[in-house]
Parts: sequence; C-alpha cells; structure tokens
Amino acid sequence: MLVDKHALDCRIKEALHRDGERWIEDWLDIVAQPSISATGEGVEDCCRKIADKMRAAGLEPTVYPVKPYPVLFAQHGHDPAKRTVLIYAHYDVVPVGNLELWKTPPFTPTVIDGKVYARGSADNKSPLMAHVKAFEFWLREYGELPVNVKFLFEGCEESGSRGLEDFLRENRALLDADLVFFSDGPKNEKNIPIISLGAKGNVAIALTLTTLCKDAHSRYAPLLPSAAWQMVELLSKLKTGDRVHVPGFYDGIVPPTQQELDILNALPPIDQEIEAIYGVKPVYPAELGCYVHLNTTPTFNLKQLHSGDGANVVTSRATASLDIRLVEGQDPDDIFEKVKRYIGELGYGQVEAVKTGGVPPSKTPVENAYVPVIAEVTREVYGDYVIYPCRPSTAPDFLWTKIMGLPAIQVRWSDPDSDNHAPNEHLSIQEYLRGIELTCKVLAALGREDAAQPE
Repeated sequence: MLVDKHALDCRIKEALHRDGERWIEDWLDIVAQPSISATGEGVEDCCRKIADKMRAAGLEPTVYPVKPYPVLFAQHGHDPAKRTVLIYAHYDVVPVGNLELWKTPPFTPTVIDGKVYARGSADNKSPLMAHVKAFEFWLREYGELPVNVKFLFEGCEESGSRGLEDFLRENRALLDADLVFFSDGPKNEKNIPIISLGAKGNVAIALTLTTLCKDAHSRYAPLLPSAAWQMVELLSKLKTGDRVHVPGFYDGIVPPTQQELDILNALPPIDQEIEAIYGVKPVYPAELGCYVHLNTTPTFNLKQLHSGDGANVVTSRATASLDIRLVEGQDPDDIFEKVKRYIGELGYGQVEAVKTGGVPPSKTPVENAYVPVIAEVTREVYGDYVIYPCRPSTAPDFLWTKIMGLPAIQVRWSDPDSDNHAPNEHLSIQEYLRGIELTCKVLAALGREDAAQPE
C-alpha cells in the first residue's frame, strides 16, 4: 500500500487539529487509572479501560489471563503480501513513592506549562495510547493499514514481566511478525530521540547479614561484631572503584563491534548536560569515552544499604540491595551464583543472598535492514536522532530477540527530564502528539514496497 508522503503529512495535521483534544483526553483517562504492578492496585481495571479504548479505535482486543496480570492482544490484517509489525507497550506503573515529594496528586493528571504531571504519564501510557491512536488514524483516514499490525500490551513490565515469557512461548504463531516496534523511555540529555536496538540485562540481589540475635548497646562494640561494619567490609571486597572483584564476573562478555563503537563515538558529547542535571561531571575512562563506557560496561550498583535505626547500638542485622546491569554474554543466573559463591569464599557464611529479579541482555544488530527505515522517519518527525546499539537501562527486549527471534527497534521520545519512576513524572503534550505522528509514519514507511524485506 503506497501512500503519498505529502498527502499523509496533511492528513496527520488535519487529524491532530480535529481529534487532538479527544486523543489527549483518552490518554489522560488511562493515566488517571492506577495500575501499580508491585501491589496490584488498579492493574486489571486499567486493562479493561485500555481494552475499551482499543475497541473505540476499531480493534478487537483479547484479554489473556496471564498471571499475575493480564495481557492485551489485538490484530488487524492478515495479508501475506504485507509486512507484519508487532507493537509492544506496558500499562503498569511503579509505586508513587514519597507523596510529600509530589507537586500534584500522582493519579490526578495535572497540566503545568504544557506538561502532564502524573505517575505513568510518560512510562509507558503515553506511547501505548500513541500507538492506539495511530492505528485509529489509519483506519479512519484510509480504511486500511499499509502493514498488518499486532498489539501486545502487558501489565507487569515494572515487576519483571512475569508470565510474559511463557505466554510468548505458548503463542509463537499468534505473535509471529517481521519486527517488534515500541517506545519506552526518554530522549537523550540533548533532547534528541534515541533509536535503541537493545538493552542491558539485570540481576537484582538482596543481601542480609546477621551477627547477633539482637541489637546490643554500643558499649559492647569492643566485644561484639557489628552487622553494619561487616556489611560495609563485604561490599568493599565485592567492588572497589569501577572494578568488580567477583571471580568470573567479566567472563564471556561479547565486546561491541567496530560498527557499534563508531556509532557511539560519533554521538554528541553530553558531559555538560549531565553536570547541569546532576551537579557533578560524569567520570569515565578517557580511552573509552562517555557513551562507550555508559552503554557497553556492566555495572554493580548498590541501590540500598540499611542497618539499625540510629540508636546507640551495635547492630545485629544489615541489609543491602544490589542492582547489577549486564551486557551481552552475561547471564543473570550465572552472575548471581558467582556473587553468592564469592561471598561464601570470603568467609561470610552469615550472609543470606537472594536473587530478587533477573533479565538477560538483548541486542538487535545495527545492520538490520529495518533500522534505516525507522531512522529516516525519526529524522523526519524530530529533525535528528541518535542510535544506541544497546541502551544502558534494562527492559525485556530479550523476549523478542531471544525468545521470539525477532528484531526489536525502539524509539525513545519522552522528555529527557520526564522523571520516570520518580516523583513528579511528566510528559509534554506536544511529545505525546508527536509520538502519534511517529507511529503513523513508521507504519507507512514499513509498508512501502522499497522498505526492508523480511529475512
């Protein structure tokens, strides 16, 4: 199905003028519905609301009772002569956190200076609704789409996408496609959209160290072992500076290709922007550069450390939470076992290590033929873009590339300061509307006869 680009531009502008307010209202209606996967609050209600929005757009969604939260699936078109695009999004959100830090009620979408403040406004209900509205545009304006489309919306992404892997394995034929397209996350620090072709993996580990049967008065510090100090000492043995000391931690890592290095080294510097946002200059090896170090290096982050309540005691218990980001060639289960084994080898038998989550890393090759097609559209809509062969955060991309065997291409277009997962999460209304335009044009580009051919 060939569509004249100029005519498409005109129709999109007309639709935004005619339907834009309604599209915004539908988006805010979904944002206002809690859907916290960590607790279950409102998740199934949100699923039902989204199903209603999909029906209003002309889709016929099916709700699959995946545990712990349902999956929404819809399909339009079965033409074997057309490419098939699987569009993914998630409708769950993270907890609101400290309410005192919010400027506005987190589930009361509030517009301030053209930005919508609410939990889920950016992550990920704006891209989800943008995809639905792009479908509505095509169906109402042209009566058909230039590609076959399949929509898969999950309700557990923020809690490890539990249940989704089994659903994909059991429904391979239903979900078969030429590529996966989605949007989840902000632009870069220079306000430029990111075309992401992969994501780091992750393994989360909870450590509990116990030394005494109960806290003791601090006068006993010369005699009794402190859980707080022992935890600090243990952590310093696991990592110092930027180097992880766990034996085998770096084994098997697949280094970036020369093409990936060339892409990363050509990206515009962001040192000043990072310093402006966080108040400190980024630190990285000069021989690697900022982007290579950020995107291709595994991390060993200490995200939480706790012991005692501030009283004058020798603490009996200390806990720590590790957030380890993995690159291609590393496996969550393998890294967890290595960390656990090394803790034992160091003599910390009093430490309990529990794996609380894990996601494998994922990559779509930069030479994939669909990349320049989507890149051309991204430039047309936003004026510029950058490519991350593997972004430094974690997402369940492996479900598409390693379970389904499909290329997965993501365009990240939320505001660079959208504060996903933090208090005062927000998204510009303009970016939501441009997200609709992007998906409309991506579908058109993938439907052209001269677009990349399925392998």
